[in-house]
Amino acid sequence: MRLIFLATLVALLQVQQGPTVIQREEPDVVVQKFSWEIIRANGDLIHSAADPGPSMNEPVGIKPPPRNNEPQELQNRRDMNERRADMAAARNAAQSSPPRQDQYLLHLEIKNVGTSVIKSIVWEYQPSSQTANYDLRQYVCTMKAKPKDSKTFELLSPYNPVKVIQADAKTGQAKDGKVAINRIEYADGSIWKRKGWSVIIPSDMTDKMGNGKCLAF
Repeated sequence: MRLIFLATLVALLQVQQGPTVIQREEPDVVVQKFSWEIIRANGDLIHSAADPGPSMNEPVGIKPPPRNNEPQELQNRRDMNERRADMAAARNAAQSSPPRQDQYLLHLEIKNVGTSVIKSIVWEYQPSSQTANYDLRQYVCTMKAKPKDSKTFELLSPYNPVKVIQADAKTGQAKDGKVAINRIEYADGSIWKRKGWSVIIPSDMTDKMGNGKCLAF
């Protein structure tokens, strides 16, 4: 009975102490490639200045055949009323739609160079320019990466990975920078954290995400 009690006590103490934290300076995840591109917000009713769409002065839809013996003045008046109704419907639809914004498609490729199976990682993009004004945003990606496995992730986000002052005019990306791995969670429950990084990750966040998915927070 005493042995059972001691075993139960040890198990409870291990649970209270939390997951095992691996003491290592560098992560065993290598970033092989990172990039992003801007996806502009365009729609059927929202056009850029370079592509304003069809003129609103033109009739919308198919014009019905004129009625027999109908005066031309009545035909013109009916056409004008139909045109105004179509324009009002289009305007109301545009106003009722939620405002659209640019999206950012992030592409990340990593490789597990360690000896343990990886369950998830938390990472951020750090520009190397000292003049950049940026807000670091965290990204968590789930996976089942065995040793020597490479994984590719794509994430569509409303947030630019970094707000920069000096950036490439065509892509909007910082001229140079790097992806920093902040946290690694392994399949056995152990974790690795980058020194100085202290963001709290909800314990159930990765459990609710599907395998191979990424989330910005």
